[in-house]
Amino acid sequence: MEIATECPICESLGNSVPVYPSNVDASSFSTEIFSARRLPDRRHYQWVRCNKCTLLRSDPVLDVDLEKLYVESTFDYSTEVAGLKKTYFNLVKKALAGKKFKKSIFEVGGGNGFFLEAAKDGGFANVAGVEPSTEAIAAARSDIKPHMIASMMKAGVLADNSFEVGTMFHTLDHLTDPVSTLNDCKNALQKGGVFIVAIHNERSWSARLMGERSPIIDVEHTHLYTRKSGEALFKKVGFIDVRSGAYNNHYSLAYILHLIPISRTFRKRVLESSVGTLLGKIKVVVPLGNMWVAGTKP
Repeated sequence: MEIATECPICESLGNSVPVYPSNVDASSFSTEIFSARRLPDRRHYQWVRCNKCTLLRSDPVLDVDLEKLYVESTFDYSTEVAGLKKTYFNLVKKALAGKKFKKSIFEVGGGNGFFLEAAKDGGFANVAGVEPSTEAIAAARSDIKPHMIASMMKAGVLADNSFEVGTMFHTLDHLTDPVSTLNDCKNALQKGGVFIVAIHNERSWSARLMGERSPIIDVEHTHLYTRKSGEALFKKVGFIDVRSGAYNNHYSLAYILHLIPISRTFRKRVLESSVGTLLGKIKVVVPLGNMWVAGTKP
């Protein structure tokens, strides 16, 4: 059954123009498709742009049990974890803008808790992670696993007014109701606490260059943001001192190849060969068109 989606920022239903037509089919919804950082296959819903606030969103979507898909999803990107830890910890330090928080931090949708490893090693005394994938939690470091909660983020999962910092890396784009989830995250923060997300920028150079062939135009993504719309969403939820910026990624050349919109068969063949193994060992820092948004709980 198809479900019309409402713009989470301006709450309009309809009032949009089509951008890309749908190409989903019965094979588009599986645990493989909904596993993080899978090989892009360019399956997606119809994408529309809101006439009022310009947010890009999937509309309509199918009535799919997303929680079940994410619970059963697999953890398939261990080779990129070292670079992701550097990327996200540097991003958080930048977004905190000199604030000296070190007592407590939580993360939503953090896979095996690799960012929490970086946060704990970087001085945070208390860490917590909310992650639906049981396989990802099973792969967590021994000192991190006890602090992981197997759940989607919802009211009551984390105690209110408990954390100085909250984070969410490339999960906001996937949420069907981002306002509700961001409210739950805000409630978990102490007064004056900061919440930080990393998301795709749909107006970045890479997204504009590749258009519909961009890996961010994907069935997993429900909304795609710009710095303006990302900040607008945070303000709607009630965050103050809302800021945003771009950031660079630490990736292997193998993962860069993984993202390039060329033949899926060719990419898979190369990545599974000795050449792919070599590319996986070469690390680069690249501006791929991602951004962060941060806001403070009043």
